[in-house]
Amino acid sequence: MPRHRLNPRKTFVLIHGAGDVGWYWHLVETELRARGHDVVAPDLPVGDDSLTLDDYADAVVEAVADRQDLVVVGQSFGAFTAPLVAVRRPVTSLILVAGMIPAPGESPAEWWSNTGYSEAVRRQAARDGGLTGSKDPFVAFYHDVPRESPRKR
Repeated sequence: MPRHRLNPRKTFVLIHGAGDVGWYWHLVETELRARGHDVVAPDLPVGDDSLTLDDYADAVVEAVADRQDLVVVGQSFGAFTAPLVAVRRPVTSLILVAGMIPAPGESPAEWWSNTGYSEAVRRQAARDGGLTGSKDPFVAFYHDVPRESPRKR
């Protein structure tokens, strides 16, 4: 029998994208905890431009501490950090949600230009009336979250 069936309780390590914080996951966290799982959703130290992806991974590993049966989830920019965490700690699963997936050796800064992101956003915004690339986070990212939701923990 697969190991995950013997111990269904997991620790979900939820890594947010750029420009956000661990609170981003609060609705998912509530659902996972209701199902008996543990959740770690740390804030990445994104405010310090001198830090690297390795520093981000260090912050996540520190938040995870000695927890086991890890399911590491990286959302958007968090997909740069999630695999680094998976290398440092044994994980049950690695999940990328709308992940920014770099080519081997590609930095986050290179990813933006190499993927043609800016041009793709410009073209899609012309088609959808400016929804894509909107500066309003409730339009760009939280379109399916009620505006009355608490904003931060």
